[in-house]
Amino acid sequence: MAVSKRLRRFDPHAPSKQLATDEESPRYGSATALYRFFDKEQQLLYVGITGQPRERWPKHRRKAEWWPQAAFVAVEIHPTEWQALDAERAAIAAENPQFNKRSKKEVRI
Repeated sequence: MAVSKRLRRFDPHAPSKQLATDEESPRYGSATALYRFFDKEQQLLYVGITGQPRERWPKHRRKAEWWPQAAFVAVEIHPTEWQALDAERAAIAAENPQFNKRSKKEVRI
């Protein structure tokens, strides 16, 4: 079962170490974070998974065209990477994030 999906304000210009909170960073074994970034209107920009948000999100900052628009984030912690991957696939198919490269047709549930 996933833990937390609380939407919080997000500052894409914050120092890298402050992008993800302790609560959003898995602390054990195979736990994996499923994250959703939203713009200021709370429109979904991007859905992804990672075991290490504090390492992954700075990479988004350097490369993702949607990053400057990010104003909110919601994170769910899943017990395993497989569960997070299944949840990510379902979220992309159902929620149609604007910047995910995988289209609904490519996502298999």
